[in-house]
Amino acid sequence: MGDSARRARRHECNRRRWLGLVWSATGLLAALVVGGCEKAAPPKAASNPRVIVTTPITDAVIDYQDFTGRLDAFKTVEIKARVTGYITDAPFKEGDPVKQGSLLFQIDKRPYEADLNQAKANLNVAIADRNFQEKNVERYGKVLNSVSREEYETAVAASEKAAANVAAMQAALARAKLYLDYTGVTAPLSGRISRRNVDPGNLITADTTALTTIVAEDPMYAYFDVDERTYLDLLGQTMPGKSAGKEGLRLPVLMRLANEDEFTTLGFVDFVDNRVVATTGTVRMRGVFENPKEQLKAGLFVRIRLPMSASYNALLIPDEAIQSDQERKYVWVVNAKNEIEYRPVELGQSLQKLRVIKPPAKGKEGMEGLSEGDRVVISGMQRARNGLQVDVEVQAPPALPDVPLVRVLNAIKTAK
Repeated sequence: MGDSARRARRHECNRRRWLGLVWSATGLLAALVVGGCEKAAPPKAASNPRVIVTTPITDAVIDYQDFTGRLDAFKTVEIKARVTGYITDAPFKEGDPVKQGSLLFQIDKRPYEADLNQAKANLNVAIADRNFQEKNVERYGKVLNSVSREEYETAVAASEKAAANVAAMQAALARAKLYLDYTGVTAPLSGRISRRNVDPGNLITADTTALTTIVAEDPMYAYFDVDERTYLDLLGQTMPGKSAGKEGLRLPVLMRLANEDEFTTLGFVDFVDNRVVATTGTVRMRGVFENPKEQLKAGLFVRIRLPMSASYNALLIPDEAIQSDQERKYVWVVNAKNEIEYRPVELGQSLQKLRVIKPPAKGKEGMEGLSEGDRVVISGMQRARNGLQVDVEVQAPPALPDVPLVRVLNAIKTAK
């Protein structure tokens, strides 16, 4: 390529570069002109946060305390034989209910039958000797002038000795009969029997070898430990001026098992221990619960709900409305101007996802606690703050909960 051609090409490139700069400047100027002619869009007005509110409900409630405990049988008997011998039979099915007096174990009775026969023979010998000695005294009495006084007294003593020997043989016979009866080990009470500890063919020792166990399962006991402060509050609130030791508590209680969500089984406290355990600061109580189907078993873990007051009307709100501020509890309330208000509350018992709100302290009305008709925020409180204007969506109040403890106490009061 010649010099003239290279110069022409360089000139063409410079021309194109200059035209590109001109068009770019022209486009930028046009954009600025157009932009300057249009008005800026006004900013959108900020909308108020939206919250969902509901009103408290009023229902009868009872203060209570929950405790843990264990079930125990109404009666428990460890079966032991009263005589020594070899077991020949055990005619019961392990784990089945048994009736009082039914045969559980049979001990070989042949040695005791032999003892009974020997006792009968010994009694017959004693009776014969007694009869002879009585006749001997009668003969000495007829010839009293021809025998010495000593001989007569000897005959009388022999007769009395023979009579005493008869009584001893009769006692031995009764004991032999008793031991023979003891070879049949029977159930001392009706209940459910455990497994066999000793199989037929084994030698057992009287009053030593544990054969099995029987428990009476209806009713059942539930033992639980109550702290001393609760016990004192219980006496002061439910039995003012009464003696728990003399009159008994007889308090209704509810129980639930480990696989149950609600307290539905009704019972009564029938026993309070006579001392407080110093190491734990608790006093043991016992509830009695009916068990007609015998589904409850000794040793089961249970929870006990013990009433601590009479029934009273209280306000309840959903649990999700309650907020925490360190150790204090509060709720957000929407006033008549649709403004958020901070309201401290004191919580009571929990009832089926609802929470009891205790009345405010005297002089704190309107500043603490809740009143009927207050609109409580249950959703949307993440952006809530005191004095904030909000849009309100009202949700229907929650349904009244079923309070078994109140229902039970009312039923008991009506029955009385």
